[in-house]
Amino acid sequence: MTNFDKTWARQETQSMTGKIRDAVKPQGALKPRVQNAVNKLQVQTSKMDGMLTKCRERDQQLFQRIVTAMQQHDTSTSKVLSNELAEIRKVTRMLGNARMSLEQVQLRLTTIHDLGDAMVAIGPAMSTMKGLKSSLGRFMPEADSELNSMTQTLNGLMVDSLSGDSFNMETDVA
Repeated sequence: MTNFDKTWARQETQSMTGKIRDAVKPQGALKPRVQNAVNKLQVQTSKMDGMLTKCRERDQQLFQRIVTAMQQHDTSTSKVLSNELAEIRKVTRMLGNARMSLEQVQLRLTTIHDLGDAMVAIGPAMSTMKGLKSSLGRFMPEADSELNSMTQTLNGLMVDSLSGDSFNMETDVA
């Protein structure tokens, strides 16, 4: 009966080649994946906003209780509440920093998304320019040099836009 148990509830484990194949194989179009990541980050940011609001409300409540305890000369209660308030403020600061980091990643991904749309728009313009260059070059040699210049400008724009340096991406996360 033990063999039946193993086959009935067996956890499917992926082989090493399957893991490598999944890591190397393209996972579909990049635009929907970037948009999906942006949406997930927006959800997490809104959750963090809710947590920050709760922490700030708790901060105000504790502060009022500390003031009341101090007015009643209850130092032991005020010390305990002050320590709790300090911890809540640490958590609030940490959540605020995490929220800003998520928002920064979201803005970067949005920029990449928009830049991808621009690259998709520039691509057909590039092919049109190359087509014009070959057909106009026969009739108007001066137009050939102008089209060459414009094609080089568009090529430079695409190369500069797609290089990592133009995004100022830092891998150092503080």
